[in-house]
Amino acid sequence: MNYQGIKKKLLRFKSIFTAHWAAFVASHPRYDTDYYQAEMAKMLNCGSETNGFAVYQCLDCGKGEHKVNFSCKGKACLQCGKRYARDSMIKIAARLYPGVGYRQVVLTLPEQLRIPFYNHPNQHDLYSQFMMLAQACLTEVIQGQFKDTDYKVALIVFLHTHGRNGCYNPHLHVILAEGAFHPRKKEWKAFKHLPLAPLRRLWQEHLMALVTAEFGEINGVVGQLWTDYPNGFYAHPGNHKKVSTKHYQGLIKYLTKYLSSPPIGVSRIVDYDGESVKYYYQSHRTKVVEYETIDAQTFIGRMVQHILPKGFQRVRYYGLQATATFRKWYDVIVGVTGDLVDAMVSDVKRIDYAAFFDEVAKRNPLTCCFCGSMMELVRLFHPDRGLFFDLLAPPDG
Repeated sequence: MNYQGIKKKLLRFKSIFTAHWAAFVASHPRYDTDYYQAEMAKMLNCGSETNGFAVYQCLDCGKGEHKVNFSCKGKACLQCGKRYARDSMIKIAARLYPGVGYRQVVLTLPEQLRIPFYNHPNQHDLYSQFMMLAQACLTEVIQGQFKDTDYKVALIVFLHTHGRNGCYNPHLHVILAEGAFHPRKKEWKAFKHLPLAPLRRLWQEHLMALVTAEFGEINGVVGQLWTDYPNGFYAHPGNHKKVSTKHYQGLIKYLTKYLSSPPIGVSRIVDYDGESVKYYYQSHRTKVVEYETIDAQTFIGRMVQHILPKGFQRVRYYGLQATATFRKWYDVIVGVTGDLVDAMVSDVKRIDYAAFFDEVAKRNPLTCCFCGSMMELVRLFHPDRGLFFDLLAPPDG
């Protein structure tokens, strides 16, 4: 899709909120708060001069000019979500141990528990506990394999709150190191297989303990879940989907894609007639592209339900990946694993505005369309500071 096409679809996305946001919050008062109203305002104003702007001009021919309106950094904004996701990729890639293989593990929440999770009065605390279960469960599984509770695991946990069609479906994706470290022995012990049966049962035990503590029996739902899932809850250990060196960047890109932006990208919106929205998604169940048409308020609900409490971190580092532990043991672990063939090399780099624009729109916005020279920054404006940089302004006096 070219830049003009992207811009047109972004405007259509915003028009859905402009027309239906007031009616949506009237029907769903939980979203009628200063926090959500501010996020909507950020998204709707993103791309305008409200947040400030920078102006580039061609100093060779004097004709070319390009204006960049600053981003809003909002959680409901599709444009800013792309930048946040890419910046997250950089941070995560820098936290992988060279010489260590990683795999993806998926831990799910049964459908019967989605409504209680959605309606929980303190989602910040609930989701934090939910993410911590991944560490507790996987640590127990791996230590059980090694028959030694002193081994420490390394994992990065991502919270995704929706399925592919945008419906509420909280689940965890984990980047798990294929091994564990014994601090006293300074020994790294690798594994190639995670036992599925113990993983499923332990995930069920840990999750049900949390659910019972937070919700009680939920009108018999808890007891019925033990009956309906005698082999444990669904979990994918990734035994056949090891993240190879050449593909791990793609995995991180996938896992960070929806950390900050809404779950339905503009490219997937097929039609909006003023009342209903039609979009498509790749179904997990059927493995084919499916289309769905829903009313505008339902669409807005699917977009905003992913906006988590203010300050909540959707990516968390546990065990050997925790910040202090990572710094403490990095050199030691790299020293004992550095000769492994499948090393994870962190080559994701932060890029500037022009390179990011080129990555998305496939053209450099700072190339002068008249002479082909690169334009230069000549003016900066910020709403709080006014015009604070003007290269071409006449000298005083």
